[in-house]
Amino acid sequence: MWRVFWVAVLLVTFDCYAATINLAHTMKHEHFNELLSTLAEQSGLTVNSVLVDQKALKVRLVQNTSTSTSTDVVIVPADHLGLDKYANYSVIPDSLIADTTDKRTLETAKLNNKLLGIPIIQGNHLLLFYNKQFVKEPIENWQDIYRIQSSLPEKVKLVTWSFMEMYWFIPFLSAFNGDLIVDNHVQLNTPAMQSALKFVWDLNKQNLVDRQCDYTCSNNAFKAQQAAFTIDGAWALKTYEQALGDNLAVQQLPKLNGEYMQPYYSTFVLAFPNDGLNGVNKDNLIKFAKLVQAEKFQTMIWQKLQDIPVNTEVLNCLKSQQGTELATLIEAMQFTKAMPSTASMIIVWEVLNKGFIRYGSGALTAEQAGLFMQGLAERSIANEGDE
Repeated sequence: MWRVFWVAVLLVTFDCYAATINLAHTMKHEHFNELLSTLAEQSGLTVNSVLVDQKALKVRLVQNTSTSTSTDVVIVPADHLGLDKYANYSVIPDSLIADTTDKRTLETAKLNNKLLGIPIIQGNHLLLFYNKQFVKEPIENWQDIYRIQSSLPEKVKLVTWSFMEMYWFIPFLSAFNGDLIVDNHVQLNTPAMQSALKFVWDLNKQNLVDRQCDYTCSNNAFKAQQAAFTIDGAWALKTYEQALGDNLAVQQLPKLNGEYMQPYYSTFVLAFPNDGLNGVNKDNLIKFAKLVQAEKFQTMIWQKLQDIPVNTEVLNCLKSQQGTELATLIEAMQFTKAMPSTASMIIVWEVLNKGFIRYGSGALTAEQAGLFMQGLAERSIANEGDE
């Protein structure tokens, strides 16, 4: 009898374990955990989720600490997939991708032609937000922004963005026909890089944008209606709507010298470190993966987060219901470029930031900064390959 009792206990214990998923994510949105809780309630799964800073999660995956081995699934920007060498992500079978998934998003989740993530949110691209109290009509060219300055109240900033974060530098680089990686080769020492460095830092020298204003500063200034424009991500729309109400307008980034500014486009993906999709919790992870691609969860991504779902049927339905805002976010994606997911991107971001700072401080000319960044990136990538 005792043997039967302990077998029953073990079965119950195993069943409880098997219905539990340990999830780490980098979604800072206040309602994201609420969405996961709703999903868990509807599915019978227990989802233990933890918010982890992007840099901290990258370090955790690179170091392959014991903490990372207890994580069944991560929800992260697709460029995290470049850490596959350390994270050992499961290869996603085609059968696990919903037929309704926007096929463009799948390209962001591939590394060396292997699908390592399941897209669940798309976009993550930068837009131009403006306050209609100060700006009366959409902006076509970057130069049109300058013309607003003379009409602004004394303490109102012209334009803000997270100046020292390189994600915000990319649209300027693209307007000069530059990119960070071309045909899998780092391209940091180019005329486009030199022109972009000069243009952006000249804005600071002319007091048109404040280099000291980080993301929090920029975000708060615009919410307090102390800035006419801000460059921010699609993810900030709901926050700005609540703060500005009818004064808010949003559009794609303007042209610069007649060329489109193209921010990076990316996805948030579901990925399974330590080949978890083929581990003991496989069945529950498959169940979870199907649920986050389904109509109900994908609809909530827009309703709760105002992020763009990847389910094309949901997207078409929402576009017919929601008016211009969602249409604007989707249209702006036509003028974006996919953010590379190669393993070397983690190095490229760091190197770009070093060169950006050195040029801005006057330690290097634009030409010297390009040479410095290219050399440092190539050496760092070569050393990484030797490990």
